[in-house]
Amino acid sequence: MTVAFCSTTDSVSDQAHASCCELPLLALDIGTRRIGVAVSDRLGISARGIACLHRRDQAWPVQLQKIIEEYGVRAIIAGLPKNMDGSEGVQAEDARAAVACLQRYIDLPVLFQDERLTTWTAKERLYAQGLSQKKVQERLDQTAAAIILEDFLREHPELTP
Repeated sequence: MTVAFCSTTDSVSDQAHASCCELPLLALDIGTRRIGVAVSDRLGISARGIACLHRRDQAWPVQLQKIIEEYGVRAIIAGLPKNMDGSEGVQAEDARAAVACLQRYIDLPVLFQDERLTTWTAKERLYAQGLSQKKVQERLDQTAAAIILEDFLREHPELTP
């Protein structure tokens, strides 16, 4: 599996970037309890949240493999929770550990995308739709994953089907 870091503040090697250029993409918002999942369309125009996996369920990588097969995913974008000063803390270490676990099951390129403020943006977006607090909580992680993927697609307009 190819793992690289990609954001507006960090560079990616040309080789790692080239291996990620095939659509559709899948994004992960990795938390300590849940993992939000989103996919792009085949043209890389939009992203939508599709699932929320339970991190404590040791079968989550297998469940993710089924989603990957169903949507024909060619690469994974994993959110990397950085501190506001750009440094990496405990949550970033945990996200990297989850990706390392995933590597045992899935042979796809994985790139990390800075995910600062995605959960806050997701909450704002969901409340703006008039959803109840319960519905917001149900959709929060997958919506955050969709925002991570939207950010990645916006930063990489060169991606084509």
